[in-house]
Amino acid sequence: MTNIYGGPESTQKEQFPIAAWIWGHRLRTGQTWIEYMLEFLSILAGYDYQLGRGLRGGDADLAYSIPKRLGLRRFIFYDGHEKTRDSRDTRALHELCAELRRTMPTPNGHADTDIMEQVRSLLRSFSAIEEARSWYAKALFPVHEEFLLWEALRKGSTKKAYAASADDLELQQLDKSIDFRARNFFARGGEIYYLILSAGTEHDPALRSRIGERLRHLLTNHNTTLGKIAHIIDRTWSDLVLSADHEGLIKGKLGWILDPQCALYRQIAEDLDTFLDNQLDSLECLELLAHLISFHILLYIYHRAHPASHPEGHAAGSCLEACRPELLIDVLGEQDGGIMRNQSARSLRQHEDWQLQQAHSFITQKISTWVNEYAGDPDLHAQLDAEIQHFFLASGRTIKETYQAAIPQVRATYDPATTDREALIQIYSQTVFQVLESEFRTNFLRVHRKIGRAIGMIAPHKGPQPRFVLGDTLLKTLIMAILPRDALPIPFGTLLERLYERYGIVIGPGEVSKAGLLERLRINEEYYTRNRDALRDRMLRAGLLQHYSDATALVHRS
Repeated sequence: MTNIYGGPESTQKEQFPIAAWIWGHRLRTGQTWIEYMLEFLSILAGYDYQLGRGLRGGDADLAYSIPKRLGLRRFIFYDGHEKTRDSRDTRALHELCAELRRTMPTPNGHADTDIMEQVRSLLRSFSAIEEARSWYAKALFPVHEEFLLWEALRKGSTKKAYAASADDLELQQLDKSIDFRARNFFARGGEIYYLILSAGTEHDPALRSRIGERLRHLLTNHNTTLGKIAHIIDRTWSDLVLSADHEGLIKGKLGWILDPQCALYRQIAEDLDTFLDNQLDSLECLELLAHLISFHILLYIYHRAHPASHPEGHAAGSCLEACRPELLIDVLGEQDGGIMRNQSARSLRQHEDWQLQQAHSFITQKISTWVNEYAGDPDLHAQLDAEIQHFFLASGRTIKETYQAAIPQVRATYDPATTDREALIQIYSQTVFQVLESEFRTNFLRVHRKIGRAIGMIAPHKGPQPRFVLGDTLLKTLIMAILPRDALPIPFGTLLERLYERYGIVIGPGEVSKAGLLERLRINEEYYTRNRDALRDRMLRAGLLQHYSDATALVHRS
């Protein structure tokens, strides 16, 4: 495929899920919303805060380099509550703490143990991910570059305890069998975001440089004392194990996305550039940045799922309008008897259906190509079967067995010599889709709901009838991505127009009319007016809007 943009990893030798061929390699349900930011920042730092690195046909240095920081991670997260305790980690922590007690000061007569616990407690207060995870899979909120932790896995730790004596091992051996490339963990969502920004700044080196330098400043010029403490702890462990490569670097190569000329990528880069030009406290900036990145991933999913999504449209730059989503926001809740809520839920289901349809369309396209290629071949069934198994079913025993159970009926029913070619394409496409649908729903289709709920774009967090909403934190984030720092305040109505034009967010009657929903949904315009007014009132209470005496409501950038 000539429209692939990304790293050097082959797209021919490895079998990928359907979603990867539409949304890139790869997004998966298991990734939490905060991990998109953590992985992206790790990769960016691993390329020295430069976008556009690691691309096939680009520079020779294709791999990003990230410190393992095992000493720091173990010091903070490995404790008596650890669910996957291992004698090697217990000894490693004991050796590290003993060395730190020898080197750390003890002011005011405090006991060494007390100081160690205070430092551990301080650093652990920045935990970003702890939920039901082992110590090596937990993460810190990135208040400094030194807090970036790449997810790891100790092989076999959940199956059986380490039987040998850890006391007999050299210190260097205590970190053996810890794997940093288990991609089911950190997925590749951060890589996809890095690639989106790289593609979006391909022809604007100034924009590319500005984004990288602003993020470098955010991660290195703030909270420097915390960064030094983290560095000392991790360096102490590196020195103890006498590692020749004292940084303990992880090397990684990028995945890929499609359609690098897509206009959405440029818009996402512009959003981020505008947002980063702020005077926020670094912690708040990082919190809003996590919301913005996750929102961009959500927008990216909906953009590529749209029925009008096509390589020609992405290359021509017409996709921003053609593939604009329809995110009908419910602000009223039960105030209108649930009418807006029902329509918003319907809007969400439509975007979910579009994702399923894109997966089905991709399968149909591939099978159509093969049917036409082997037209007239007396062994057409065998040829199709070989192509399908190679491309779609190379891994996964259950999926392969399900396909092999279904395909004999297709062969017996449809004779290639007498069956219409289109009918043959449809039956094979439907069969393959039915086989792969469960995997697609489990590992990809849930991604948008998980992200949306986390950032305040989808409600409720749990329960039936999910719908589109717009939380205050996300709304503040989007305002900062739309309005440059020195821009004049804009009227509330102008904000709604821009939210629709850039993101497909539909709130009031004006946006509903532009989206063509007024006739399609056949709901009285009054409901959309009340929906708009409810948002205006909420923004006033949240301090996101100022109401002046002449009845003008203006939106200011924070």
